[in-house]
Amino acid sequence: MPNGTDRELQPALSSSSRNRKWLLLTAGSVLVLSLIPLIFYSRFYFQDDTENGAYGVWYHLGESLFQGKVPVLNPSVWSSGNYIAEGQWGTWNPLVMLFGVLAYLSPNAVVLTTVLKVAMLIVAGMGTFVLARSYSVAPEWAFIAGIAVPLNGFTTYFDAPSWVTGALVWAIFPFLWAELRKLMSGKRNPFWAFITGYLIVTVGYVAGTVAIGFILLAVGVEALIRRAWRPAVRIAATGVSIGLVAVVVFLPGVLTAAVTTRGTTGIWNDDYMSIDFTSLLMAPIATAYPQLLSWWWSGTASTSPAAYIAWFLPAIAFISWSAFKKLSPELRDLFFFLAASAAFVLLPTTIGPLRYPARFMPYVAMASVLFVVVALARARRGSISRPSLYLALGLVALGAYLAWAQVPARFFTITVCAVLVSVALSAMWWLLNHPEVKKHPWNKLGLRALSLLAIGVLLATTATTLLQHRTSARSGLSIANQPADVSTYKGVLQGVQNDTIVVGDPLDYPQEKKTWEQTLMANAWYLSDANVLNRYQLVGFSKLNDLLCLRYLGGTCPELIDKLFDRRAETGLLLVDELHIDNIQILKESFNKPQVAMASNNYVSRDEEVEIPKVPEGWHVAAETDGTILWSRNVPLGPAGGVTWTDSGTKLSEVSRDDTKVVLKVDDVPENGGRAALSRLPWPGYSVEGAQMLQRPVGGYLLGLKIPADAKGKLITISFEPPGWRIGIPLWGASVAGMLIWSLLAVRRRRSVGPLRREPEYDAAQQPAPV
Repeated sequence: MPNGTDRELQPALSSSSRNRKWLLLTAGSVLVLSLIPLIFYSRFYFQDDTENGAYGVWYHLGESLFQGKVPVLNPSVWSSGNYIAEGQWGTWNPLVMLFGVLAYLSPNAVVLTTVLKVAMLIVAGMGTFVLARSYSVAPEWAFIAGIAVPLNGFTTYFDAPSWVTGALVWAIFPFLWAELRKLMSGKRNPFWAFITGYLIVTVGYVAGTVAIGFILLAVGVEALIRRAWRPAVRIAATGVSIGLVAVVVFLPGVLTAAVTTRGTTGIWNDDYMSIDFTSLLMAPIATAYPQLLSWWWSGTASTSPAAYIAWFLPAIAFISWSAFKKLSPELRDLFFFLAASAAFVLLPTTIGPLRYPARFMPYVAMASVLFVVVALARARRGSISRPSLYLALGLVALGAYLAWAQVPARFFTITVCAVLVSVALSAMWWLLNHPEVKKHPWNKLGLRALSLLAIGVLLATTATTLLQHRTSARSGLSIANQPADVSTYKGVLQGVQNDTIVVGDPLDYPQEKKTWEQTLMANAWYLSDANVLNRYQLVGFSKLNDLLCLRYLGGTCPELIDKLFDRRAETGLLLVDELHIDNIQILKESFNKPQVAMASNNYVSRDEEVEIPKVPEGWHVAAETDGTILWSRNVPLGPAGGVTWTDSGTKLSEVSRDDTKVVLKVDDVPENGGRAALSRLPWPGYSVEGAQMLQRPVGGYLLGLKIPADAKGKLITISFEPPGWRIGIPLWGASVAGMLIWSLLAVRRRRSVGPLRREPEYDAAQQPAPV
């Protein structure tokens, strides 16, 4: 068989119907494979940050949209209330908004989340199919790539069950890559390249935006190398347009970072969530646990196959390097992206606000699978020798050995997987060496050898996936078992008015339904009607978090109950009054057990229990359950966001107030001027008319005002606008409008010139490639 072709396996180029058939087979196969985890754990796609963070975001976004607004700021949520700075609220993303609407309307959180995540995996598989086809491989080979990429270990055990924003941007990414390759090949209309890039950037997940930067460089440099000047200009213009959209998404977070827990600019390596080179050698073993330090487990090894990519990677030994050398000019963008992605994964664990380089593993997996599939399809040996097979099996043995050395207790599982992979690779070797289908009985089924190969890969992949989930049924990340039924959330603190703070940590309780019928955790509070301060801390306000010992999932130390009733030095108010808290939910269990300080919290260790104090004067016990006590004020103060303190002689009355704007009237002010504080955090982006904003926050965390001596009878307007929006929104508008105009002009030109009269441009697939 000639090098670099599959002419004997598939005699002609694919028809469009054959291409559609294999695309649909890819989607159907990924659907079935993505349901395998549910056999072993029905809530597989509703774990960790999905149940604690993302679902609440979706729900609140949908609720806000039905109210006719997009969430920008919520003073009552305090540290978690700067939604634009958090960046992952889908403010500019119609797809995330659709998720929000569906979440708000859905009665079951687990079912909806599972459907959405399976859909993402299917989209990723179909996108990989389309991308593989752009490298002139047969649909059967594209099918192999399409079913393998969604099953990589990091997507399966981290992004899919937990970090859904990572899964979403990665699922869309191969379509962007394919569209950029079309632009390089002479396509004039940038519409779909821009749309896919736009959807990725506006999710707000930094890794996806970094991936866009890598692939823009890869494809752009490739166009320049080939002196395809007009495609290079189109790619550059598309990249600039996507970059302008990124400004409005990320600039507010950058300009806000200094006051948040993400305000670091240092670079260091603590090995947390970092994949090492040895772990990458375990990539063909679906049951291998690589070295991966984390907060979620003890020891140096991961508790899931986080570095797994695809079992057939060792088949790279089957290629002819002389043929591959001829093919390599067509793969420069793939080489660049694979190298950049691998380098990113091996970065130090913290570079300023960027953390966890292992998050880039899905992109390494995508590029690795494409590399191997394209090489096998177009540059394998005409007759694959036994030494080549032995080299492939040796790579499997090396991966299995390293996996055993990392976690010796998994010897049996690793060995079974290695044997399964070895058998599958041997079958692949045999079939590629024996394409004469007519001599074999399966020809009665009408199967060509290449189709048989694709089916064989699917069967082997199904087997490794079943083995993987039989031995690693859940993600190694946290599982809170938050309720599936949305009505359960609604019943927690039902009827409680105004703002509430929870003292204690729900993690001190069993993670079960009984707990969540009494209290909630993190962003699950968005599904409750109660307005609770303790939400997910993606970019918490440092000063307030330290003051309240507030953890990233919203838990607090029990000592906070006393601190809330301490009198504050600057204002003379109680802390609970400064915050405008009208209700306090006390979690009894947090008071009844020792407290352990860890890297992931800001607690102080103690061995003794903490006593729940008597109900303070002016408060009463409003409700009590087995695990909680609710205190409420006798005379409510009302929600946070308005004036909480004025100095002597200063009197202000509220004219109007909403989340982002407060209008006050100055009723009285001393001769030397006055001061006031609002129950709002001084996020960057506030502006004041009729007064001045104090440079130093009142009490260390309250938005403060300096009122002029002549302000009596005048109005003061305090407004919030996310920092950078005055730059970002015009750039966003120019980008979207410019790309729409360009796209429409491209359509008009195509209709006027006609497809047969268009001027020729560089074709990236000039080489004949029938596979």
